[in-house]
Amino acid sequence: MFSARKIIQQLQTELLQLQSTVARLEQDKQALQQQVEDLLQEKADLEISLETTTEHSDAVERQLLEARNTLEIQVIERTKQLAENNRHLEREILERKRVEEVQRNSLIFRQTLLNSIPSPIFFKNLLGMYLGCNRAFELCVGLSEGQIVGRNAHDLFPKMQADKIFERDNALFADNRNQVYEERIYYAEDRQLHDVIINKTTFCSADGAVAGLVGIVIDISEHKRAEEALRHAKQVAEDANRTKTEFLANMSHELRTPLNAIIGYSEMLQEDLPDLGCGDMVEDVKNIHGAGKHLLGLINDVLDIAKIEAGKMSVYSETFDILNLIHEVIITVSPLAQLRNNILEVPVVDLGKMHSDLIKVRQMLLNLLNNAAKFTENGAVTLHVCRSERQTGEWIIFRVTDTGIGMSAQQLQKIFQPFMQADNSTTRKYGGTGLGLSITQRFAEMLGGYVTVESQLNQGSVFTLNLPAKLPNSPLPFPLNARPTVTPQISNSNIALVIDDDPIMLDILENYVSKIGYQVILANGGMEGLELAQKLRPRIIILDVMMPGIDGWTVLSTLKEDQILADIPVIITSLTEDRSMGYGLGAVEYLTKPIERDELNRVLKKYLVI
Repeated sequence: MFSARKIIQQLQTELLQLQSTVARLEQDKQALQQQVEDLLQEKADLEISLETTTEHSDAVERQLLEARNTLEIQVIERTKQLAENNRHLEREILERKRVEEVQRNSLIFRQTLLNSIPSPIFFKNLLGMYLGCNRAFELCVGLSEGQIVGRNAHDLFPKMQADKIFERDNALFADNRNQVYEERIYYAEDRQLHDVIINKTTFCSADGAVAGLVGIVIDISEHKRAEEALRHAKQVAEDANRTKTEFLANMSHELRTPLNAIIGYSEMLQEDLPDLGCGDMVEDVKNIHGAGKHLLGLINDVLDIAKIEAGKMSVYSETFDILNLIHEVIITVSPLAQLRNNILEVPVVDLGKMHSDLIKVRQMLLNLLNNAAKFTENGAVTLHVCRSERQTGEWIIFRVTDTGIGMSAQQLQKIFQPFMQADNSTTRKYGGTGLGLSITQRFAEMLGGYVTVESQLNQGSVFTLNLPAKLPNSPLPFPLNARPTVTPQISNSNIALVIDDDPIMLDILENYVSKIGYQVILANGGMEGLELAQKLRPRIIILDVMMPGIDGWTVLSTLKEDQILADIPVIITSLTEDRSMGYGLGAVEYLTKPIERDELNRVLKKYLVI
């Protein structure tokens, strides 16, 4: 029992110990649970912290990654920028080097260019100091550029010359206008004085202010010498031309004087030979008359071209009827047209009046029609005339058409040149001087018109003369309807006083005038003519111009100043073309020697009392 009790007590003790142990274990368990919970909490906290840290680390890592990427991009871009800047800097360096090279080359080129200019060139600042020059200026002054730069005019030239240079430079800076003047300066190169033109102008700095001047010296010594030589040559040419003109005028007078006799006497013989029983000689005399007229035409052409070239061909304007002009021209041209067996066609249209130089218009038409008739055989020559309205006014168009030999394009290029015909064979076959068309063209230009030509070889030609109906800028001092038209009332006799110093002309005119019905009185010279005029008071006076002693102009002036004789009509006969002078002094008609008999008859019949 004891043992059981003891065992129970031992068991109870052990149970208590076991309970205590269990309690302690429970406490330890709780404590351990608490620790576990704490650990779990710490674990949870740690896990939360770890999660937070991990998330933050990821964000930081992402930020770092982004920052790294951004930095890498920036580095790349910066690297590129630095590379671009480096390339740009290299280009700038290369460009600067190129510009510097260009500038150096430009300076070299400029200096080379300046040195290649034969005229001296120099530069100065506002103080008159030389900044530079070219090689020619060095040679002119006799110093090198290094010896010239930095010096002024007083260092290089004599005082008087330097003072003048300074005065002109200051005037240039004050006016700021180009300065050009002639000077005579000494050249050190050849130790000679040269005539020069100095041209100076200012140049400006970058801010636009005047900084100095640049000058160039142009040597005109050769030009001066050439100018003097040209002046001398011109004088010699003018003297030679004047001599030629005087020679031609004198020769014309000397040739026309015997031609007056040849033409006049041959006309008289043609009328008188049949009455003398020598009719078989009439044809020979006609040939003489024709040869004289032909020679007269040649002389007139040569004299006309000489006057034109010398500028001494005058224009006399008058108003005339176009139809009458055409009628006169056709009468003159018809014999030549018939000689070549040509048909001359002229459609008749009344075109009214024209104000121009009648003599020159007639001569141009005769030249064109004679040419057409001469170079056409067994064909037709046609003259068409019309009036055309243009912007410049009314024009008269004369168109001469023929079916003759025509001309090639090459021949057309030279037909208006003096002394030129289509070719030498033409001259040999048809004759002529080659002056007609040249004179026609010159006359047309003098009258404000022009001549055109169309032609085909072997098919004929068309010459068109275009003239203004009224001569441009022409005075109207003596148109036909305003010329002095006198009907003398001082005498009923038909006395015609002929005043001329040439016995042959007196004889011819006496024959012409007496056959019209006048009583002819002859006066050998101006003084005798004035005396007979005062004594006889004739119906009409025929007056020569070129007479020794008192010439025709003096006689005419004296007659018109005499109240008793002033109304007597005076007809001028002359070898010269001074119509304006004649009409201006009071002549009623002006006839050129040799006188056309039909024209003289027409004029004299107006004053004949029947």
